[in-house]
Order: sequence, then structure tokens, then C-alpha cells
Amino acid sequence: MAESEQEKTEDASERRIQQFRDEGKVAQSKELSAAIGLTVGAGTLLAAFPMMSDGFAALFDALNERISDHELTQEDVSSLALTIAMNIGPPLMLVLAASAFSTLIAGLLVSGFNVAPAALEVKFERLDPLQNAKSHFLSVQPVVALIKGIAVASAVSWAAWSAIETRMDALPVIASVDVRGQLEFMTELIQSFFQRVLPVALAVGAADYGWQRYQLSEQMRMTKEEVKQEHKEQEGNPQVKAKRRQRQRQLAMGQMLRKVQEADVVVVNPTHYAIALRYRKGEGGAPIVLARGVDHLALKIRAEANRHEVPIIENRALARAMYAKSRLGFPIPAEFYGAVAQVLAVVYRRRAQAHAAGAS
Repeated sequence: MAESEQEKTEDASERRIQQFRDEGKVAQSKELSAAIGLTVGAGTLLAAFPMMSDGFAALFDALNERISDHELTQEDVSSLALTIAMNIGPPLMLVLAASAFSTLIAGLLVSGFNVAPAALEVKFERLDPLQNAKSHFLSVQPVVALIKGIAVASAVSWAAWSAIETRMDALPVIASVDVRGQLEFMTELIQSFFQRVLPVALAVGAADYGWQRYQLSEQMRMTKEEVKQEHKEQEGNPQVKAKRRQRQRQLAMGQMLRKVQEADVVVVNPTHYAIALRYRKGEGGAPIVLARGVDHLALKIRAEANRHEVPIIENRALARAMYAKSRLGFPIPAEFYGAVAQVLAVVYRRRAQAHAAGAS
């Protein structure tokens, strides 16, 4: 069976997920980002509306005053424009900036702050009309887009109508109140509208984001053959092999150093070589090499021995010779029995003296 005909039954590997991220293929939802931006913008608008209301009121007062006195001149228009810029401009710019900034941050959060230069590269296959037609008309995407559009349009229509319907009795008399009363009415109307439309917009955005994540996870799934091929490539990667060997060495060294606490003595030379030995009659009658090292590893063995109060005996010739001929986890060669026996005798004598001193 050809690879294209195999079913993608395997979950995406970490490598495949990273490849998708490098290409800019991450779950994104314009609807969710827009909904978050709209929410922040609406909150900022409602917070800044009292300031804007004062500006509108001052504008209408100035306009009525000039109309009642004389016809508008160029100086009057300039003065009114300045009034608009000073009283309405700053809060309006604040609303727009808050909405734009929150939309940008929401987009970055939704995409996991993924920045993929590869996604900006020009790829002529994206201009393929057959491929574009297939992705737009022979997939479920147009249906999902239609459902989202209907949901948003319905929510906006319902929110606008319900906000106005609850205030139908006030509409006939709103024209007879002053400017500040009309602005208060508009504030309540806008607040009521946003209270209805924002939850729906956020729900649609969250649902769209969940759908995008599902679609992406389906695209990233792999066939069994792809998994095998990726495994082969990683196994043959020199960097992967080097890292694996480094981890194995670190684990082995950690296990060896932990065994130093079980040693009866550490023979050193004095910093270049270190051999940790354990002697038990039931282990074949010969001391066992628990740890061995040179240079920095020898220093670590000494430090571990000091930490666990394991005796350290300096014997340069013995340490060097045993390091050259001994094997980790095995008994020492027979040629070292006599020398090691003398070292152990010193250790046992010191231990007996310390015990006697403690008892007295």
C-alpha cells in the first residue's frame, strides 16, 4: 500500500510538531482574537465615555452658541475642530489603541507566541488555482466559516434589537431632552448592546479555536511508515547519538559515585587517580572496585568519600597501577592483594582506634 493511502493513526511526534511550528502552522483563531480585542475595546470605551460625553456636551454647547449669535465662520469651524481634538480625541485614541493592542496580544497568546520566518517565504505553490479550489470548496472550511458568520450576525442583530426593545418607551421623548440626557441614554444603550454581544462573540471565538486545534492535530497525525522513517533518521543523526552517549555516561558516572559511600577505602595518587574499594568476605574473598577515575572524576570520588566519611589513603604507585589494570565492578587483580591488604589493615587499625577513643 502506498504511503499516501495509509491511514494516519499515530499521534504527532515532538519533531513533527516542531516542524509545523517552524512553518507557522499553529492553531489560530481570528474570531477569538477579535472577540478579545472587542471586549477590551468595549470596556475601555465604557470607561472613557463619561470623558467623551463631556467633550460632546461642550462641543454642542459651543456649536449652539455660535449658531445663535451668527453664521459659522472659518474661525468658528477651527475652534470647533480644536474642541473636538482636545475633548474627544484623546479618549477615542485610547479606545482604539487598547483594542488594537489587545487584539495583537491575543493573537500572539492564541498562537503560543510562535514566530515562523518560513511562513513569510514566497511559495509559488500557494498560487496553484487547483489546490486553492480544493482547499476552499472541497473541504469543511467553508461550512465552518458560514456557521461562524451566521452565529456572529445573529448575535449582533439580536443584541441590537433587544437593547433597543427594552428602551422603546424612551425613544419618543429622547429628542426633547438635553444633550447630556441623550448621551446618558446612548451610554446605557451601548452598554446593554455589549453585554449581550460580547459573551456570544467570545463563545464563538473559543469554539473556533477549539476547532482549529482539532483540525491541526488531525493534519499532524502520522502514518506508521512516517513514524518508522523519523525514528530511523533520528537514530542515524550524529548529534542525537552524541547526546544519547553523553546521557549514558552521566547516568553511569552518577551511579558509580553513589556507590562510593559503600566503600571501605579510597586509594588516591593524590589528585590524578582515585580507586574506591569494598571488601566483604562473602564477595569472593577479594576487594571489589566500586569506582575509579582520573583527574576531575578522581576529585569527585574524593569529594564523595569525604561527604560519607570514607577513609582516603594516599598511595601513588598503587593507585596508578590499579587504575591501569582494574575493572569497574570486578575484584582487583591478584597482584594487588598484598598491597591492598596493607591499606585495609591501616583503615581497620584507624577505625579501631577511633572506636576505642569514642568508648573512653
